[in-house]
Amino acid sequence: MKLLLINPNTSQFVTEMVAAAAKTVLAPDVQLTAVTGTYGSPIVSGRSEDALAAAEALHLALEHAPGHDAVILAISFDSGLSALRECLDIPVIGMTEAAMLTAMTVAERFSLITFGYHARGIYAELARRYGLDARLGAVLSLPPLSDEQIRNPALVFPELRAMIEAEVHDHQAEAIVLSGAIFANIYEGIAPQLSVPVLNGVREAVGLAQSLVRLNLKKPLSGSFRLPEPKAVKWPFAAVEQAYQSPS
Repeated sequence: MKLLLINPNTSQFVTEMVAAAAKTVLAPDVQLTAVTGTYGSPIVSGRSEDALAAAEALHLALEHAPGHDAVILAISFDSGLSALRECLDIPVIGMTEAAMLTAMTVAERFSLITFGYHARGIYAELARRYGLDARLGAVLSLPPLSDEQIRNPALVFPELRAMIEAEVHDHQAEAIVLSGAIFANIYEGIAPQLSVPVLNGVREAVGLAQSLVRLNLKKPLSGSFRLPEPKAVKWPFAAVEQAYQSPS
């Protein structure tokens, strides 16, 4: 089995973070390919950057997915998730959708913590889109992080610990989704110090991808996730144009 992990921002160090987390839950017979965006934002933090990341995610998927059995979208806004599911005939897993789905298996109610001023509303919208908002408590956020903190998230672990335990105590959150690809290493860092399960989505997405490949579910032939109809799409990248000329 071969999994393709896509980071559609332009930061190679983020790809290295998420790939390292992904490899901790790979089965022995599974190989991982990790790719980084060429175009877009170094760290995606708002709606317009999310739109850029969605286009880059589609480009990367169509270019690199051949020969792979599933795709993991390693960006916490799940940028372009539905488009990838339409255009590919293999499973595509978004990390935040995977984190939320897994949280519901270990908790009746979960909350989500991220960073930055733009992200809270976007994550709340994701929960509604996935039909999970009834189980979502609060969406909380740290202030924007410095470049040093983004590269070394352990620097904000004290603030995160305090925020998480306050949410558990004050609002009875039973699990926490810590959103942001930069937090992919939380399992060896902050998670053991907390009183409830904490999920990031990278490892959960890898586990779900492996399960879906083994289930070998059929690609929909009808509905919104069937392959797109042939069309003369014009785009700077040949892989995207070819996907619409002769979907496969």
